[in-house]
Amino acid sequence: MVNDSGSDLSMTDEYDTYRLGRGRGDYLYMLYLLDEPVDGSFDVVPVYIGETSNVASRLMNHFRKLRDALPISEWEDDGSWGSYGKYDHIATIYEKSDSQLYAWVVNVNDLEKGPYGYPTYRHELEGKMVGLVHSLPRFNRVFTNRDFVPNRVPHEMGKVGQGWVDEDIKSLNEEAARLTELPAEEVTAASKTELWYEWVEKTICQDIKDPQEADPIPLFETDEDLVVETKTLGSSIVLKRSDAIDERIRREGNRCVHTNGVKEGESGLLYVLFQLNAANPSPSDVVPRYIGKGEAYGKKNELSANFEEIAKDRSGTRSFARWGDGSYWHVGELSETVFGEESKKLSWASEFFEQETRQLKEQTYLWIRAWDPEAYPGPYGYPAYLAEVEPLLVGLAYEAWPESLLNHNEVPDDAPANSREFEFRPVEDGH
Repeated sequence: MVNDSGSDLSMTDEYDTYRLGRGRGDYLYMLYLLDEPVDGSFDVVPVYIGETSNVASRLMNHFRKLRDALPISEWEDDGSWGSYGKYDHIATIYEKSDSQLYAWVVNVNDLEKGPYGYPTYRHELEGKMVGLVHSLPRFNRVFTNRDFVPNRVPHEMGKVGQGWVDEDIKSLNEEAARLTELPAEEVTAASKTELWYEWVEKTICQDIKDPQEADPIPLFETDEDLVVETKTLGSSIVLKRSDAIDERIRREGNRCVHTNGVKEGESGLLYVLFQLNAANPSPSDVVPRYIGKGEAYGKKNELSANFEEIAKDRSGTRSFARWGDGSYWHVGELSETVFGEESKKLSWASEFFEQETRQLKEQTYLWIRAWDPEAYPGPYGYPAYLAEVEPLLVGLAYEAWPESLLNHNEVPDDAPANSREFEFRPVEDGH
């Protein structure tokens, strides 16, 4: 990748030719080191994994950013979060390694299947690969991805900067370390759609059938005509969550945090927004509309701002584990869209509400749980940490319900959620 033979760093001719030899497409790529002498795959050391439709431009950008981060001796911690960024990390590894930094690219459309044995697409494959690499402790110090890894990792990286790659620094990888003791389950599903239904049966459907649980829990407080109630937040009118879901969010959130920070164990909440096609649903009757996570550990602070209200037992619900009433959180953004202040949740408003009203087209539920790999299986049979399981589930739900899933990330660029023209005429005067 890097030619350091001259006074200025440049791309090697091989790297330049390699990146320019491909047009637009669906690419996965990896920057990596080699542990010489190379005897097999064990000697390939992944440094960064990404996906792109324009690999020539992306690899050029990586080189330029790496060049600008060198020499690492000029890096200074300015005290802000993220000051020791991804390229500072890559630059540190490049300077301290005896190996060259190499690049590998594959057109995902040329792959018959992904690492779990099923067809895949580039956005999903990136999450899968990052999850697999992060789960291997030997790569803790050299793997530089920030997405699809627990927030704890970039938070701890930021505290020590270049010291993260040193042998005497204990790399914290608690979430992945917990998985090593857990057994894997045999998976026999013939397709990703079947995998999705199997996971739904073991989680959402199981909780719906459990008389000790309140599931399915409506997201909103409504009247008998499914008109959502409202409340006032400052000068804004917001849609009112149901009391039952507020209670559930607090219950599950308290499994992750305490007054002074994050508990050991469960690292955050996994949630599925869904609708039902039957009163006594089978897995195929559960229609996923959105899948997401809220990590208790923050990247900037140990306790994520999303969990402060729960940890401090405050009555406010502005952030509320990502389901809060404020701007930038799910219910707040949806309220702003329904009442015409913003349009960030246009797809949600269009799909869930009758035009110009706050009347739901059909009841909408939220399944939300503190993610515990011991209690809930990873969808491919292997234990999975929270930041890993989210993209895995999005990929499966998209396969089973491509027209219904409203996730914009971790799905193809041409997925209905990204390509459909959504429309919603806002409610006037908050009525």
